[in-house]
This record gives sequence, C-alpha cells and structure tokens, in this order.
Amino acid sequence: MQSDVDLKLLRYFLAVADEGTFTRASERLSMTQPALSRAIRTLEKAVGTPLFTRGPRGTTLTPAGLILSQDARTLVESVGAALTRAARFGPDRPPLRVTAPGCDVRILQALVESYNERYPSARPAHAAMVDRRVQADEVRAGEAEVTLLRFPADRRGLDAELLRSDPRVALVPESHPMAGRPVVQRTELAGEMFPVWPDLTPAETAFWMGTDLEDHPWRPGPAVQDGAQFVGSIRLGQAIGFIAAPHLPDVPRDGISVIPSVAGLSPSELWIAWAAKATSPDVARFVRHAGAIGERTTTSRGLA
Repeated sequence: MQSDVDLKLLRYFLAVADEGTFTRASERLSMTQPALSRAIRTLEKAVGTPLFTRGPRGTTLTPAGLILSQDARTLVESVGAALTRAARFGPDRPPLRVTAPGCDVRILQALVESYNERYPSARPAHAAMVDRRVQADEVRAGEAEVTLLRFPADRRGLDAELLRSDPRVALVPESHPMAGRPVVQRTELAGEMFPVWPDLTPAETAFWMGTDLEDHPWRPGPAVQDGAQFVGSIRLGQAIGFIAAPHLPDVPRDGISVIPSVAGLSPSELWIAWAAKATSPDVARFVRHAGAIGERTTTSRGLA
C-alpha cells in the first residue's frame, strides 16, 4: 500500500461517503462523475482494497472504507486547521479571534478590552459572537483561536481552563406559586415544564433541566431557538428555566420572577478553551490574562 496518498483523494472519498452517491458527490465537488470515479479507483488501488460497495441506489462503505472514513476525516480536519493556524503567522496575520456565545458577550468584551489595554504592542485580540453549537468546531478548525465555553460542551481536541463558576437562578412566570421566594429546593420544581433547545446532547439536556446532579421528573415545553424565545416562553407561563446569575442583566423582567437561589442545582462553569495543538504565544498570553482576570472576579463578579 502506498503511503503518499494525495490529500485531495481523501476529500473526494469523504464526499462520496457523506453523499452516498457519486452523482451527488461530484456535484458537491464541482467535478465530473467520471473524474471522481477515477479518483476513487486510484485511492482504492493505493489502499489495496475496495472502499465502497456500488449498487443501483448508491454506495455504502465497506469495512475498510468505514475505518478509513474515521481516520481520513480527522486527518483532513487537522491539516486544514494546521494551514489556517500557520497563515496567522504571516506578515498580514489577522487579529487574535476570541469568541463566545451571545449570553457571554459582556464577559468576552471585558476580557478582550482589558487584554488589548494590558498588551498594546502585542497582536490585538478581536471579540466575535458565535453560535454555541459550532464554537468548539471553529476552534478545532482554526477559524477561531480562543473561545469561552459554558460546560457541558464537547472538549474533543481542545485544552481548557476554568475561569469562573457562577450560581444559577430560576426564572418563573409572575403567576407561578413559587414566584417571589428567595430560595427553593430543586425537588420542589419536580414535574415542571422547561423550554427545549435543539440538538442538545444528553449531558446538555440534563444540565439545562437541572437533573445533572440528581434525577428529577420534568416535562418538555416549547421548542426555542434563542434567548428571546427562551425568556418569552417563561413570560407566557409556558415553562420555567435556569440561567447563570451573570446573565440576569440581559433578561427583560416584565412578567418574570427571579428565584435567586435553587438548592441542589449545579453551577454554570465558564471555561476558556483553545486547540490542544496550538503553539501560538498570543494564545498562551491571552489565556494567562483571562485566567488572572477570572481569579480576581470569581468572588467579586467584576466581569458580570
């Protein structure tokens, strides 16, 4: 078997594996189907065994193809990320891109501004808001260099340090029987209805519903796509919810009562994460700066 396989052959192979047919894969790659077929045959010759079973309804991976698809995807992603990271050291390298989901933009902005003020001659940091569902993928791909993650989150291929651990509060409609109480037990909220976010992992679902420390019955409420829908479902009396205390200033309070303390509810941990393979001194400097700021604000909540 040859070991010097052209990387583009692996990209072609993954396109066929993803699309299930040579026709759709060739359209995705903007190349002709015969050219794609020849490329896959070249790869199969290099590997020494068929990678696809061809049929009238498309293709399926052989056992060898299945193994290669797993390793090839990691290899292609790693090479792409390496090239992106290398480009950042060119003469026209862009600012250090630091991301966070919308709920933590205030903290992100404070970190970036304090970093640029503290290190005026260093490569400047640039704050960017990102969808929580892709923020870790962007760092793995080299599209962002540092991100602020609320865990649980997928840390595959990332290194991370805890910045702060924030208590979570409960948001309930003003008409809720427990509205106005300063403290409730999580067990007292058993059976409540909660907004449901899309594409949550089991660990994320347990966290959002407050069942990650101890199992409690709950009912699925309205499907929500963003913070406005999340808050709106609570205001309308359709659900209750938990949020990190630092996010309260961004929540409109009309029709909503805040329960400041929920006993038996896990905190919301904010971590700073970067690619495990990163060697940039700028990344290391920003992480150290964020860690120092985080230590000073763990108790004072100066960033919140």
